[in-house]
Amino acid sequence: MNSNHHIWVLILAAGEGQRVKVLTRDRWGQPAPKQFSTFDGGTSLLGTTLERAKRIAPPERTAVIVAAQHQHWWAKELREIPPENVIVQPENRGTAAGILLPLLWITDRDPDAQLVILPSDHGVASEDTLHKAINDALLGTASARAGLVLLGVRPERPETGYGWIVPSPGEHGGLHPVASFREKPDAAAAASLLDQGALLNCFILIANGKFLLNLFETALPQLWRPMHPVFSERSNNPERHQELADLYGSIPILDFSKDVLERTAEELWVYPVPVCGWLDLGTPERFARHLLARGRRFKDDPDLRARRRQARVFPSHRGGFEPLETTGRDLPHAVT
Repeated sequence: MNSNHHIWVLILAAGEGQRVKVLTRDRWGQPAPKQFSTFDGGTSLLGTTLERAKRIAPPERTAVIVAAQHQHWWAKELREIPPENVIVQPENRGTAAGILLPLLWITDRDPDAQLVILPSDHGVASEDTLHKAINDALLGTASARAGLVLLGVRPERPETGYGWIVPSPGEHGGLHPVASFREKPDAAAAASLLDQGALLNCFILIANGKFLLNLFETALPQLWRPMHPVFSERSNNPERHQELADLYGSIPILDFSKDVLERTAEELWVYPVPVCGWLDLGTPERFARHLLARGRRFKDDPDLRARRRQARVFPSHRGGFEPLETTGRDLPHAVT
């Protein structure tokens, strides 16, 4: 755990996971958003992310953004997190609002906060490798005076579902300045970016709180202006909840990668992550690859039939998951 008392972890856990929703089940076998799903009835993806966060900062400096409609799941998962650190989003208004709301909460409490932002839907084969990369990036951030660092992984194919980071020449403390950022390019553009040595954005971010607030103010004033007063007075009364609900009914839906990172690319840095078996579980195909790598596959379930071809998994005659015996050639290529 980092000894710097201004290091905070922000866990993003408010998504719906619509693309994989018919594949994801909670520990009781019920359909659930992917962050609350479990592969074997044990720890959920959110639980795994909480363990990842504990190695960076204590629970009192860990904030989690969740959705009001998911309380059935997160109320059980977040028992070790102080209740005031659980930021409840009234509805989903895009990833930009989903980051800005808890960012405002954290910086109101600690104006010198340095954030490590962790999504809660990642599969990772080597937690130790990822943890070392985060720590090294934190050290590099300080020495390079970098305001926002993206962790980038090396692609094996021209992926179209990720953001791509083109590093500039030069290196400072393990970090590289960003030349450009391209969110979800088409296949031709992705192939060109692959040839340029671009990295995939894994959406693990290290940010100086004040710097990130300034990026929002510059890039998205239409979101910044209505939201920045929200924590000007610390309050937990019912009127505040209603005010937040009313606010969320009027703010624009904006994407953090497209509307912030692409617009401010020349102010960003990237840290290349060593191979750690990282995989974003945002599509049926990636979800299936993660299961295969864990030696498991989906069993038969009528709700999954429409997704099986896309996910490239093979049905069994029983419901849920079952162990899968594989040879090395049966497993998907490792994703770094």
